[in-house]
Amino acid sequence: MNISVLTDGLKFPEGPVVTPKGNIYFVELLGGCITEYKRDTHSITRFDVGGAPNGLMVKDDETLLFCDSKENAIRSLNVKTGKTKTVADSVNGEPLHAPNDLTQDDEGNVLFSCPGGSQNEPIGYMCAIDKNNMVSVIAKDMYFPNGLLLINDEKNIIINETWQHRLLIGDWNKKTLKIENVRPFYTIGGVAEPDGLTLSKDGLIYAAVFNTGKVWVFDKSGTLKNQIELPGNQPTNLCFDTFGELGLLVTETEKGTLLSII
Repeated sequence: MNISVLTDGLKFPEGPVVTPKGNIYFVELLGGCITEYKRDTHSITRFDVGGAPNGLMVKDDETLLFCDSKENAIRSLNVKTGKTKTVADSVNGEPLHAPNDLTQDDEGNVLFSCPGGSQNEPIGYMCAIDKNNMVSVIAKDMYFPNGLLLINDEKNIIINETWQHRLLIGDWNKKTLKIENVRPFYTIGGVAEPDGLTLSKDGLIYAAVFNTGKVWVFDKSGTLKNQIELPGNQPTNLCFDTFGELGLLVTETEKGTLLSII
């Protein structure tokens, strides 16, 4: 296994993604920008979006969706024009509570976490934006829900409950737009803060666990299979390079780096 630093000097990097064309993007939360890493020149280009961008998702080759915890919104960036717009900023007549991470199912529903101030009380919740751009609460009563990952042909969803230092699993019901039967998946404990999630081609669940300096790897039954030591104690999020060149891409904030693990 080889770990290399692709770029450094980043301001709290989060949410790496790879587009269908192979373009690599991530956010810099403290820089108020979305950043492109160019795999051919190893250079970066920053898109100033303001706010506090966090989770990032590819909508198509030109459009990225991102959570903005400062603006309490889900926003989009067109990487061709550099223009942003607000996709959603409220649910049930109330402002969203610091959206953190997001994903999309195969029916076009965008699922996202809203941890807000839920470190010490279970007021965190999950939302969905359906195909008609209607926003609804799909799960609630959580301590800082964070990264999320659909598995098992989207029948289940893994949710990192950061401030309970554990991973949860629930059943995703696309008809009712509800996460049902939420239950523990794996408890890490200690000061560990599970953050981002991704899925490998062989069905293993990879979790960036802040304050452990490791990527934790689980099978779908919740068994810990591996731990990958990192050069930095604060990994935030991760994804696989679908072009197969750079392996696992990990954002790490202690040293402000984008890492490649092959």
